[in-house]
Amino acid sequence: MSIIVFFTILGILGLAQTYKVSFNIRVLGSLIVGIIFGLVLQQFNDSYSGDNLHSLLDLISDTYISLLKMLIIPLVFTAIINAIVNLRHHQGSYLIKIVTKTVVVILLLTGISAVIGGFIGSLMHIGSGVAFLGVLETSESHSIVSTITGMLPSNPVTAMANNNVIAVVIFAALLGFATLKLHQQEKEIALAFINFIHSAFFVAKKLASMIIALTPYGVFALMSSMMLNYGLSTLLEMLNFITAMYIAMSIVMLLHTILISLCGVNPIHYYKNVWRALLVAFTTRSSFGTLPVTMDALGNRLKLSESVSNFTPSIGATIGMNACAGIYPAMLVVMTLAIMGQPVTWQVILLVGAINMIASFGVSGIPGTAFIAAGVTFSTLGLPFNIIALVQGIDPIIDMGRTATNVNGVMTTAVITDKTTRS
Repeated sequence: MSIIVFFTILGILGLAQTYKVSFNIRVLGSLIVGIIFGLVLQQFNDSYSGDNLHSLLDLISDTYISLLKMLIIPLVFTAIINAIVNLRHHQGSYLIKIVTKTVVVILLLTGISAVIGGFIGSLMHIGSGVAFLGVLETSESHSIVSTITGMLPSNPVTAMANNNVIAVVIFAALLGFATLKLHQQEKEIALAFINFIHSAFFVAKKLASMIIALTPYGVFALMSSMMLNYGLSTLLEMLNFITAMYIAMSIVMLLHTILISLCGVNPIHYYKNVWRALLVAFTTRSSFGTLPVTMDALGNRLKLSESVSNFTPSIGATIGMNACAGIYPAMLVVMTLAIMGQPVTWQVILLVGAINMIASFGVSGIPGTAFIAAGVTFSTLGLPFNIIALVQGIDPIIDMGRTATNVNGVMTTAVITDKTTRS
């Protein structure tokens, strides 16, 4: 009977996708159904233990995790090079200043956001008291020196094979700048590579969207397994995680407001003109989807320069992202370390902030890709990926606020860049 119910639920999820039911509704629905299904199964644990249903749940959840991990290298590699080579369209000292300030400010804000997320997660004891016995494996301890030296891409192919994402990030950045240099000298030769990277980036994004479309099925299997194995205590800890995330995002938004004020912009005037962009970001959960509204808010409503209004949101939808690449991975690291019984020190939090700042070069602004930024951090620190996948079950709830925080960070960067740069 349990297997019949299992396949019936999968069939309903498939029909919902066929009839184009909202992705958010399908993910939240699979989250709720997975919790209920897992709790019901837990009541019959003795008779059910070791049967085929357990294997089916593991098959779906493990496949989903593997597909998520598969995306990290191709998407990060192509996104970084694509973002850098697109700078070839910008010339002149004014534009150079805009580009430099935009990249520096958004990366610094991302690093600071990660530190804020780490400290809030630590203060709220995220992950404490949660036992994932048999799921997480203790990883090797990494010193700060070994972690930093491990970032260097001595062999890019080996780095990709070993999932050393930071090394891939550095290699891709160097390759991107080399392409820019070649474009100045041998334009036709460089364009062939640029066109290839541009196509590869969009192919990787299409692959990501295809895998992300499987999220309802993965969430259902993951939440069913989690409830079956750990009961409601784990869900309550996830609720604590949601609360911690929104507290950290509120603090980062307050930081944005302070920075805007220091640039001479009235915060009331600012939010009166950008609330539409924040609302679209919150509901669509897509920085790329919000781009037209963001550009309109910056150029037509806040009256920033055309160069800043167009360039900053474009680059900010590809790199940086205060919440997706800052707060979220840092919070997950704190949770995982607590679950594994390892200490969460301020040195670890600062290191995570630095890693996230670098790793944020490879974040792409489409729904559901915050796990890529988390995957970079986890790969660098040698942490297991299981927590990332488990938290995917509540990701839509977090992702709404996360995307709005990302977009506000981009618009804050645009204000800072515009007000501190003179043409």
